[in-house]
Amino acid sequence: MFLVRLANFIYGYVVIIIEGMFPERFLNICARRGIYLWNVKKEGKYQISANISVRGFKMVRPVAKKSRCRVILKKRRGLPFYVFRHRKRKAFALGAVVFVLLLFVMTRFIWVVDISGNVEVETSRIEKVLQEAGLKAGVPSMGVDVWHIQNTVMTRLDKISWIGINIKGTTAYVEVRERISKPEIFPKDLPCDIVASRSGVIESIDAVSGQRLVSIGDVVSGGQLLISGAIDSKAGEGVRYVHAEGEVMATTWHEITVEIPYREEIRTRTGKSKSKHMLKFFNFYVNFFINDRISYENYDRISYVKRLSIGKNLVLPFSFHYDNYYEVEVTWRQRDINEALELAGQEAFEHVKGIQIKNSKRELIGEKLKVTYECLENIALKKAVIREDAKDNGKDIRGGDN
Repeated sequence: MFLVRLANFIYGYVVIIIEGMFPERFLNICARRGIYLWNVKKEGKYQISANISVRGFKMVRPVAKKSRCRVILKKRRGLPFYVFRHRKRKAFALGAVVFVLLLFVMTRFIWVVDISGNVEVETSRIEKVLQEAGLKAGVPSMGVDVWHIQNTVMTRLDKISWIGINIKGTTAYVEVRERISKPEIFPKDLPCDIVASRSGVIESIDAVSGQRLVSIGDVVSGGQLLISGAIDSKAGEGVRYVHAEGEVMATTWHEITVEIPYREEIRTRTGKSKSKHMLKFFNFYVNFFINDRISYENYDRISYVKRLSIGKNLVLPFSFHYDNYYEVEVTWRQRDINEALELAGQEAFEHVKGIQIKNSKRELIGEKLKVTYECLENIALKKAVIREDAKDNGKDIRGGDN
């Protein structure tokens, strides 16, 4: 649609009024003869306005005669008519030519780098690597080595698994895909024990491999050995080390203490406001304010940037930055006790979300809420076994938890 409007502006068009008893007949004949009209509006009972190209306007005389309508030229619009009206103003014409040339030159550069798809990797970090690889605002679009930039980003940022660069006009669209972090898995070929991740009472124990050291109903503490990876060999060969596997379900208790939000902040605008506007030209800022001090004690700030562009992809290195400050009056509303406790309970529940809850108990401690959750969860945690022979050699084989 933008390209159509741009073409109409470059070649010029006119606005006409069609008068007659049956102006719709005029439109039908034009459609059959391939004369294109747009922005058609009904102005009155016997009047219709429409836009038509200069070439089409020259072809409507026989159509008007056949449909018994009168065509009135209302306005002339577009670049040819604009230039004709200012044909005697040489300085203006020279400025227009220079402007068109500058506009053409500026559209040969990249002015915006749009990054999307990243969640864990910060945008600023990706921008820094892209700049070092040669992709940044102000570089010629024809000189961008996409293959080199993609390889540089993939090499420098381990968390990026894929990157795509698509240059449209003056905008470089950069889409990234991050690596999915795999959970750490204890190597199957290494012996390990299973210990308790937290204290609790054993409800069930399923030892796939290894030696069980606890029973149902036993009270265990965090770090206690539950399933041993060291098994005494019945054949008299000493201790045999295996990779312990199993699930240990236990009743556990989680104590969560949170503040009770008895009061709610209410921000009401007073009607007073202050604005600070800036014009950014390339990397230079022009301020349209003298004093940048905000005298309001409490205020809301709303900022937005308006880029000068031709269509969606031809973004120019000009942008307007708007900062609006609205004075607010801060008051506090006393919440109902039930509402405050409900909000505090929701905050406490977030700490045990995803765990099976058997029971819960609430206790008020001053202005805080203490919630004790009785849960059922798997407390099995793998830990590297310490070999007896390694101890004898003066070395311990230790590993991380999983």
